[in-house]
Amino acid sequence: MTSENGFAEVAYYDLPERRLALAGATLSRRLENGKGVWRLELPRPSGEPLRVEQLGGPATPPAEVRRLLPAFLRGSGPELVLRLRVHEDEAEVLEGQHSTRTLAIENGETAAAALGLVQEPSEHGDDAIGRLRAMLELQYAQILHHDPGVRLDLDPEDVHGVRVAVRRSRAVLRAARPMLDRAWSEPLRDELKWLGGSLGRRRDADVLVGRLRQQIEKLDQPERSAAGALVELLAEERETAQAIALDALKSDRYYHLLDALEAAARGPRVRRGEVSLDRLARREFERLRKVAEQLGPDASDAALHRARILGKRARYTAELAEPEVGKPARRFVACAKALQDVLGAHQDAIVAEARLRGLLADVPSSGAAFAAGRLVERERARRREARAELPKAWRALKRSARAAWG
Repeated sequence: MTSENGFAEVAYYDLPERRLALAGATLSRRLENGKGVWRLELPRPSGEPLRVEQLGGPATPPAEVRRLLPAFLRGSGPELVLRLRVHEDEAEVLEGQHSTRTLAIENGETAAAALGLVQEPSEHGDDAIGRLRAMLELQYAQILHHDPGVRLDLDPEDVHGVRVAVRRSRAVLRAARPMLDRAWSEPLRDELKWLGGSLGRRRDADVLVGRLRQQIEKLDQPERSAAGALVELLAEERETAQAIALDALKSDRYYHLLDALEAAARGPRVRRGEVSLDRLARREFERLRKVAEQLGPDASDAALHRARILGKRARYTAELAEPEVGKPARRFVACAKALQDVLGAHQDAIVAEARLRGLLADVPSSGAAFAAGRLVERERARRREARAELPKAWRALKRSARAAWG
């Protein structure tokens, strides 16, 4: 809508480092009929953005908006990056009180992307350091992107998104050790590990609650009601895990880590720059191969979990090398993900069974015990299925590795 005089003024803000643009978010203040309304728009995994609006003066965003921005602001204030005079079907870009150009708009709203207010992480060049910077910037953007959702507990995928970004960052920093100053990279990896661990309990609780709710729906009454008590206990644990996650995200340690990631994306500390990403990816696969070739039918759970960790490292390093290697690397990444899914299902079943057994001490009723026993049987079946699928997934990955790395 426009004001009574036919137009409104809209000011867009960001940090000097353009953190909001990197995360695909926009922050604006609309002045209309003498009232100023701040608006924060954040992209969401579901596709429908989160919008927060609040009346406020021009000096600083109001509290309701600011509470979603600590990871972006980190003690700083946003700066003006663009002013518009908006009419019903066009917007004038302003410098002072003068119009510098006019843009066509739809439905009274200006497309932020067309104005350069959102951006994709940059490429940073085709050499190894450039690709490392691009990968780190992409993961940093993902953390910023999902941070507000974790704070508001909007979607389990927000916690998952942050943890995946953390794992990818740690993996590529580890793979790139030959070209990095380890006195710089290893402390950064340690801090990333801390953040991932701080969110780990919350992610585990989300996965387990979701999994058990699916399985409980398949039970008959009265087992379904008895098993519901187990999920209630897990839901309480999830609240505790969310509090732990929030403590981490509100800490100075977290903000210092974000500063360090931002600096890493601008320029990692390099010991030697001429390193083949193809060779790094091949080396990570060889580490996986040495473990995976020993995985017989009676392999221990610990050995399978180790293979899962190495599989993630091989996959993320292959993603780093993908621009250099091309289609064979993309195929390897897809096969590595398939193997990771199989091993992940196995590990999730182990965790679920262990937690079910632990919960029985708090819900000692015979009905709950029987329902838990049924659920444990299902988790054991899932473990067996994963073990049965493992050889095929591993063979596919080996074939793709030969094509990609020789």
